[in-house]
Amino acid sequence: MTRLLKAIKRLLPKPPSTNYAFRKFDVSPYDLLPPNPVIYDIGAQEARGCYAFGTPPAGSKIVCVDLYPGPGVDVVADAHDLHMIEDGSADCVVAVGLLLHCRFPQQVIDGFFRILKPGGILYLNAPFVFVHSEHPAVYFHFTFEGLQVLCRAFEHIQSGFNRGPASSMCHLLIHFCALLFSFNRESLYQTNLYFFTWLLFWIKYLDAVIGRYGRARMIYSGTYLIGRKPVPLIG
Repeated sequence: MTRLLKAIKRLLPKPPSTNYAFRKFDVSPYDLLPPNPVIYDIGAQEARGCYAFGTPPAGSKIVCVDLYPGPGVDVVADAHDLHMIEDGSADCVVAVGLLLHCRFPQQVIDGFFRILKPGGILYLNAPFVFVHSEHPAVYFHFTFEGLQVLCRAFEHIQSGFNRGPASSMCHLLIHFCALLFSFNRESLYQTNLYFFTWLLFWIKYLDAVIGRYGRARMIYSGTYLIGRKPVPLIG
């Protein structure tokens, strides 16, 4: 039965995303970089620096670091220990969806600070209200105030969230309904995810209105921060 359901799922159209990107960045991290920058994408898998806020500028050297080897991974390493990367060698460090899996996030951020050049740009993205990932293990979720504290050594450029309350609750509600009607059967849970995504994805569009409410900061995800490593004063 499980094989049959998987085969049917492969033939069906992919369901819509639950995320409504209602907020645009004031500035893309990549817009702040010098020509031909060196960009380290940490925890990248095959992303190679391509995210919702933009794609790496022409002439970029992209170095993708991940805990496990795979297509597009240049360096296999734990984000807690980047000793193989020279001090001050990066123009930009990008870490999307990484920090929640790190047991010691401050240690990771300190490592990013070390490998960045003075004036180098850091971009972080992490969930706050979100479905718990089964693998790898999850240790932390982050508010944008929490990211600010972790990155207090950096000059703060911008922080906030780009997944509002409707989008966040849409994602949670889909998984809740899939769980509720799964009767503890994994194959049924996966089938329910597909069904309820199609049934409920429209909820995300409410963020076009309520995502801008003052109280929207109570329920959100897509927490992000853009920071700059300070340039030492001369003299």
